[in-house]
Amino acid sequence: MTRRTFLILSGTTTLYSLSGCKHITSSNSQTSSEKIYAFYGDTLENRIVAIDVENMKLLSSTYTEGDTPYTIGRAGDEDKFYAITRGSNACDVLDIHSRKLIKRIPLEHSPRSCAFNQYNNLQLISGKNKPMSSLVDVKTDTVIAVVGRNTTVNPLDYGGSNATGHPIWIDTNTFALLDREIRQIVLYRVFKNETQWEVIPLHTLDTPTAVHHFIGRGPDAMNNGLLKSDTLTDTFYAVTEGTADNTPGNAITPSIIKIKYKNDSLSIIGETHLPKESWGAHHATFTPDNKNIYLGLASGVLFIINKDSMEIVKSVNTGKGCGHTTFIPQKNLAVVTNHHDTFISIIDMTTQNKIADITVSGPKINNTILQSHTSFTDLSGNFFYAFATDNGKFYEVDLNTLKVTRTLYTGGTPKQGCHLLRNIYTDKYSRIQNSY
Repeated sequence: MTRRTFLILSGTTTLYSLSGCKHITSSNSQTSSEKIYAFYGDTLENRIVAIDVENMKLLSSTYTEGDTPYTIGRAGDEDKFYAITRGSNACDVLDIHSRKLIKRIPLEHSPRSCAFNQYNNLQLISGKNKPMSSLVDVKTDTVIAVVGRNTTVNPLDYGGSNATGHPIWIDTNTFALLDREIRQIVLYRVFKNETQWEVIPLHTLDTPTAVHHFIGRGPDAMNNGLLKSDTLTDTFYAVTEGTADNTPGNAITPSIIKIKYKNDSLSIIGETHLPKESWGAHHATFTPDNKNIYLGLASGVLFIINKDSMEIVKSVNTGKGCGHTTFIPQKNLAVVTNHHDTFISIIDMTTQNKIADITVSGPKINNTILQSHTSFTDLSGNFFYAFATDNGKFYEVDLNTLKVTRTLYTGGTPKQGCHLLRNIYTDKYSRIQNSY
């Protein structure tokens, strides 16, 4: 077995971390070793799988009390995870070291995704079956406020039945609920009045179709939480999904909208409509130089859009279900996952051309997505990791040879999760938060 060693050298080194995560800055007088662990929600077997990435080893399978664990969110500095169990009106809390269940948090809705705010230690959990969001104090694992419409809905735009899009923190105490059924972004402010938390609505913005997500932070733009080290902004970009019916005359095509936050309100100040034959927008990502946006479509096309001019620079044919892009700046490469194809696509960021398709999966056997939403690279940018979800197989791709080098069969259908760095000397995990 080829050993993968992950090192942070002496001095101050800024490194890309993992899927949707922060840069990690470490100041050490000695060389220290960091190990990568991957945690995924398995929707088929109702469990959380933990993987030692360096040794390509399944560490544990923790079965959840709730149904359909989809993703895993880190609870700030707390040594615990939130397991987002989309099939239950609650989420499970796991100890980060033992990976055992320690608590269950009842909710008024089933959870969709989460985003942590370090300024107030609140976890924002959006709803799957209802256009609602819950705010959870991660110190006590208690719900301190609930907002939105307490009704079960079935949105009709492309993104399926989820009532909300990804939760998003706009600033230190302002967040948004993406109501997919009525195509609105609802802005709220949370504050503490002496000993009681209060939430007030601020503004409602209508959107062309349902908004899937705001383009977030990190190398694959999956993090819409907020750390104190983040740079605050008043300008945001979001993905509108387009209609599910893509027949001529009925379709509204997907778009990227540019949003300004000012005076406690949101306004659309720019929009890029994709060509009329486009359908099925999923996730968009900023390039490492912050100049372009990569946006994948279910139809199998990746659009490259200039962030400032909002003009389409290029389109690249990838694979069916083109979903997420992970950038590897060390090699000027972008890796595109195709949820409904057996291969990933490799893009040369310099030429913006596709240079390879790499087969990572066999055909469907469990009738779900072939490739996971969550993917990441090691710290050197030499290896790419993700799940062939439907086949229950975790895999490694060598980004120098563009070949699959190792695989780990776990069974089930692991879809989403997070990745943490553990210092083997201190047994501490780096604070990383993902939002899906």
